[in-house]
Amino acid sequence: MNPRIEKLKEINTIISSAISKSNKFWFEHILPSQMSLPLFEKAEAELNAILKDYPSDTNFWRMLCNVKTYTMDYAAAITALEKVIALENKQKDKSQLAELLEHKDVVKPKAKVKKTESNLVKRELPYFKYHPDPTVTGAFETDTVVTCDCCKQPTDVYYTNPFFAVDDIEALCPWCIADGKAAEKFEGSFQDDISVDAVNDKDKLMELIERTPGYNGWQQEYWLAHCNDYCAFKGYVGWQEIEPLLDQFADIESDLASAGGLRLTELPNYLKDNGSCQGYLFQCICCNKYRLYYDFD
Repeated sequence: MNPRIEKLKEINTIISSAISKSNKFWFEHILPSQMSLPLFEKAEAELNAILKDYPSDTNFWRMLCNVKTYTMDYAAAITALEKVIALENKQKDKSQLAELLEHKDVVKPKAKVKKTESNLVKRELPYFKYHPDPTVTGAFETDTVVTCDCCKQPTDVYYTNPFFAVDDIEALCPWCIADGKAAEKFEGSFQDDISVDAVNDKDKLMELIERTPGYNGWQQEYWLAHCNDYCAFKGYVGWQEIEPLLDQFADIESDLASAGGLRLTELPNYLKDNGSCQGYLFQCICCNKYRLYYDFD
């Protein structure tokens, strides 16, 4: 594949995911959600880098304009779109520029500052082999300071996704998950041990269900495996997010058949991030091939 086209698809996937998690509409004067901000930042960094190689590529400039518009950096969005018009001079870009100019004086709000009486010590987040980006996927929330139900310490990074236990658990800090204290204290698990692929290693199963943050499914969450190890959960996806990755799946037809019987040709009509048919993307930690699970609401 042409490197430029490949990079175009890659960045578009990042932006689409960021927009789907932004919790805002076009020109709505609020900041995107904290879940989406790292994705917008990643897309911007990728665009700034690729534009050094393709400074006259209007597609990349338009994408940068969109990123800057969503993050309310209207002056930068206007500059990017003016670059597009200088290169191509299309009416649709002129119309968008006119709309952008109506918002050029809107002041970008400051990010909310968390208020707490506790003196939190910033700690490096633990690494989870089977869920390597839990803040990006939304497994960890960062909107306020809470008390971890396990260690009873204040934390501004906390888990509220599925945890199977008798006790009613509201929040757990990443460190009590990573060292297994939460699972041990509450005799609980983060994934049902019968809703996983077969892996011939009990230690790997224990790491997954007792020391790995889970994800939120419409129905019962299911964890996929490959190369005799559990895959890493990469996030929530729809057709738009997986289409550029189709040649990187281990066997997507088999995954679809196992999850519920949809055919690949049907996915564009059904699979949508935050839709009634939700996709869950996994990646093998050994060969890097992707796998897909999905369910309906």
